[in-house]
Amino acid sequence: MAETTSGSLSDALPQIVADARIIKEYDGTWQRTCEVKRQTKGTGLSWTEFALNQLTAQDITEASDNKNYQTLSGTLMSIEPTMSQIIIKITDRTYRKIAAVVTSRFGGLAGNAMARWKNDTYLALFATFSTTCSPGTGTTFSSGYISSAKANISSNTTEPSTAQVFTVLHGFQIKDVQDEIVAGVGTYTVPTGMTDEVFRRGFGGTVVGSNLFEDGNIVVDSTPDANGATHSREGVIACLGMEIKKETDRDIYYGGGADVISLVDEYAFAERKSGTTQVWCYRHQSDATAPTS
Repeated sequence: MAETTSGSLSDALPQIVADARIIKEYDGTWQRTCEVKRQTKGTGLSWTEFALNQLTAQDITEASDNKNYQTLSGTLMSIEPTMSQIIIKITDRTYRKIAAVVTSRFGGLAGNAMARWKNDTYLALFATFSTTCSPGTGTTFSSGYISSAKANISSNTTEPSTAQVFTVLHGFQIKDVQDEIVAGVGTYTVPTGMTDEVFRRGFGGTVVGSNLFEDGNIVVDSTPDANGATHSREGVIACLGMEIKKETDRDIYYGGGADVISLVDEYAFAERKSGTTQVWCYRHQSDATAPTS
C-alpha cells in the first residue's frame, strides 16, 4: 500500500505567482545636486542664458576727468534638450494569461528605466569635467581630492561659487574614504565632518564642506576605474524641455490586439562654465576595485 503525496500528482498542481517585484535600482542623484531649469513653451529649441562679465572700478580724485569707460560684455550659453523614450507592446493574450501581480509592475518598471537613463546622462557628464582634482586611473581615492575640489570651487579667482557643493561617488570609491578614516583615527586629526556618523549609512552627511552621495549607477570599467565628481549646484544645469509624458495606444492588428505603452521625456545636462573656463566641476577618476574586507 502506497500513500499519495503532493509529489505523486505534481503535474496536476497549479502554479500561481503569489507576488512580483521589480529588480532594485539605485536612486538617481541629479535632482539633489543640479540646478534645474524648465524650458518655457514657445521659446524655441534651446534654453539660453547670458552671463555678464565683470566690470572694473578704479580710484579717482576730485580733479579727475574719468573717461575710462567700461565695456559691457558677456557670454551666451545655449542648451538644447533632447528626447528619450521607452515603448512597450503587450498583447491582450499576455494580460489574460499572466498573473495580475506581474502586470501591475509594468508601469513602475518602465518608469525606472526612464529615470535611470536620465541619471546616466548626468553621470556621463563627469568624464568632461576638469581633471585637476582627479587622482587618476588605478589610484586609490581619498578625502583630500574632495577637499581640493571644494576649495577650487569656492575660492578660485575666476568666479567663486557660493552655491552648495556636492560629491557623487561610486560606493567602492566611498569605501576607500571610509578605510582612510578608520586607518587615520588615533594617528592624525580627522577633518571636520569626517566622522563615523558621516559614513554609517552608506551615505550620510558633509565631507570637508561637500555633501556626499553614493550613486551605484556610475560605471566601473574593466581597469577597474570609476568617474565620480565634485561640483557646485550651479555648476551643472539640468534643463527640462517637458514633463515626462505617458501615452497608451491600441494595435488591434498585432497578436489579436495589443496595448502600446509609451513614455517620453526631454532633457539635457550641461556644465556651466565661467566663459570657457571650468571652475565649478571636478572629476574624480580613481580605482574602483570591489572591496573584500
